[in-house]
Amino acid sequence: MVRRRLIVWLPVIAVLAACEQATAPTESVAKSATSSSAPQSPGGTFTWPDELEENSPELSFPSAGDFPSAGDAVSFLSEHMDADIALPTWLPSNVRLDVGTSVYVATDDGVRRAWVNLATQQGDVWGIMYGRSGLDGCETGHARSVTVSGQPGLLRVAADPSGSSRKWVELIWPATLRHPDGVYGLFGWLSPQAVVAMAESMPPVSSPPVFKALGC
Repeated sequence: MVRRRLIVWLPVIAVLAACEQATAPTESVAKSATSSSAPQSPGGTFTWPDELEENSPELSFPSAGDFPSAGDAVSFLSEHMDADIALPTWLPSNVRLDVGTSVYVATDDGVRRAWVNLATQQGDVWGIMYGRSGLDGCETGHARSVTVSGQPGLLRVAADPSGSSRKWVELIWPATLRHPDGVYGLFGWLSPQAVVAMAESMPPVSSPPVFKALGC
């Protein structure tokens, strides 16, 4: 996540540290996905945590705060990140951007990254990654190559471990199986078709970087 203008990724904190192949959202993922930081007071000031100015070997994602909407979260990230940052202009009927939004941030290899966490009308989690995106764990697992606005991406779909018919979907781009680190990322309990359509409605990454592989 080098020069961009703005981007995000969801709080699967424990999974990122675990660095193991993910075929479905784990219990730790589900817990972190539904958790949020303590609400900020209306009109409060949000700041990038000072400790994140240096590299974070634990790849922890402290909370930057809760925001009234995805638009407010993106405005905050635009001021603190040199990255591509945008919101989808197309959304499925059960997804809204004007809902309370939690933002988690980190800095690694000198690159600021962020994870924006929202909810659908049914209460399911979805989110966006900015700055540097990756699949849960350190393996590409069952990811397959896709194209997003002419740029390569990786899409992975996992079944719900509880046995329901819903699917956990992750999409990162620009990324390939050989270079599985992107700039944008979308994830959540959504259909693969919806996630790809949402990604297509976002502007292409202006200058795709080549990231050094994270240590696993």
